[in-house]
Amino acid sequence: MRIGIKGIFQKLVRALGGLLRILAVWLAFFVAMWTSRGAGGGYVALGCAIVLAGALWWRGWRQRSRGASVRRAVVMSLALVPLGYLMIPLASSVLPSLPADATVQLWPTGPDRKVAVYRYPPADAASANGLALVFVHGGPGAYVRDFERRFFAEFARDGFDVVLYDQFGSGRSPLGDARTYTHQNNVNDLVAVLERVNKPVVLVGQSYGATLVTSALMRAEVRDRVKYVVLTEPGKIPGAAFSSSPMMAEKTTRAPDGARPPSAAVLTRLMAPRALLALALPADQRYVSQEELINHYTPDVQRALVANAFCKGDTGLLEAFEPERFNLLANFGISREAHGSPTPDLTGMSSPVLLLLGECSYIPRGRAMEYFDVYRIARSHLIPGVGHIPWGNERGQRLTREAIVRFVAQQPGPLPDEPTASERNAFVSAGR
Repeated sequence: MRIGIKGIFQKLVRALGGLLRILAVWLAFFVAMWTSRGAGGGYVALGCAIVLAGALWWRGWRQRSRGASVRRAVVMSLALVPLGYLMIPLASSVLPSLPADATVQLWPTGPDRKVAVYRYPPADAASANGLALVFVHGGPGAYVRDFERRFFAEFARDGFDVVLYDQFGSGRSPLGDARTYTHQNNVNDLVAVLERVNKPVVLVGQSYGATLVTSALMRAEVRDRVKYVVLTEPGKIPGAAFSSSPMMAEKTTRAPDGARPPSAAVLTRLMAPRALLALALPADQRYVSQEELINHYTPDVQRALVANAFCKGDTGLLEAFEPERFNLLANFGISREAHGSPTPDLTGMSSPVLLLLGECSYIPRGRAMEYFDVYRIARSHLIPGVGHIPWGNERGQRLTREAIVRFVAQQPGPLPDEPTASERNAFVSAGR
């Protein structure tokens, strides 16, 4: 019995030793990956792991029998297999060309920076109202979708000079160095766009776009140009640290959104270890190119990610839109930096603010309610039958357009004024 117990104990010790050697090889790989920033596409880190695995095998070969050396060689080989898997590209690093679009203009916004602009002037000179409508899309790392271009182009019939643009590094805008994907650089781009428009502006910020607009309005020159502010389904306030209460961290709207379980293929892409490792590395990582990550986020992945922005059973536009270039590196880099940006106080701003919310939004309602503490919101509407994208169906498009046009014309809105600052807590508690 004693011999049996001793033998079992020795086997456990050997197994534990093998596990520790595997972990040592993996640790060497990840430490080398971090310190080298993924140099050589990660092969520098892989080389370090191979050297350590070889050293551990050599040490055992000199001290043990040939059979033990063979077993250790097998263990070291198995340790290197998953690391080798991380070297396999997710997708091509060559971006396919986007379909030609003669309406796209490239506007310089700074040294080595340009953004793709879609401009729709007033339908005729007689209808021009002297105002530009500038739309700032969400994301970050996303772009102006084709159905959004069609929706906002309709404002030209109301006399607006409509300007939409893809944020730098996404959509049809040129790519840049990953280190340049910052919230502050996005603010600078928006300021440059407003300067080129050079007329009084109705500034519309959607989701992260509202975060970006809020930071930009800290600048006096932006407040001087902007006459009306429209926040649609606003994202996180710059720099805000939300509490752990459900109204800040969880979906609180009772109306169901269009979220659906991802397919196995989509889930595999979303959880790809190579992509997750690239995002965990510093912004100047040289492990995975942004082109590879852009190609990895195929149309089916993008549609799965945006499905919860619509109401349940009402995803017609989602199925029809043509996905373009979503930049995952820009999304992560900008989001991290926006979290540390200053939180402004714009309650003294003279420009009136309109807040638009979707009935079945997946965004925690408490996030939108905190905008009452940043702005003096003049009017707010809850748009029924739409989600995080208020223009996600024909009814939402009609009501959103009416709400903005009437707000600028200082006419009564098409919907009740809700929520108000005094009723916001009850609004959230009621699941609105």
